[in-house]
Amino acid sequence: MDAAATAGRPRALGWGCYRQWIGWVWQGQGTRGLAALEERQAERGLPERDEPETSPRQVVTRALTYLRNQPDKMPYDQYRRQGLPLTSSLMESAVKQVNRRVKGSEKCWSEEGAEALLQLRADQLSDDQPLEAFWQRRQEAATGQRRYRPAA
Repeated sequence: MDAAATAGRPRALGWGCYRQWIGWVWQGQGTRGLAALEERQAERGLPERDEPETSPRQVVTRALTYLRNQPDKMPYDQYRRQGLPLTSSLMESAVKQVNRRVKGSEKCWSEEGAEALLQLRADQLSDDQPLEAFWQRRQEAATGQRRYRPAA
């Protein structure tokens, strides 16, 4: 919406429109934001067939198409009341953290090795602490003697 509000107009003017539009969406009044964006498209007109992707008309049309296709995903007022996350930033952060730990610089993991590493990390973060129980059982079962096979 930001790009559509500022497309082809001074940033300060566009920013004011964006703040109003996003406020409506944030309050659960997405239809008002959609109507404002439709007015914006009427002002700019429809894009020509060979118009660049960055042209104001293309930018407004893309934003409008996106919002028209997402009405069921935008009840942000309800999401906030339910305490749900409103952005993907938490998931993006988790993916980045996993990538850094598993893929990291000069790390090459097989699929099985990466899965084992992720399982260990999940176990470590788990509330019931399965790793502690594993090590406790292992220690209790240890005899202190290794079994060697005689050479054939």
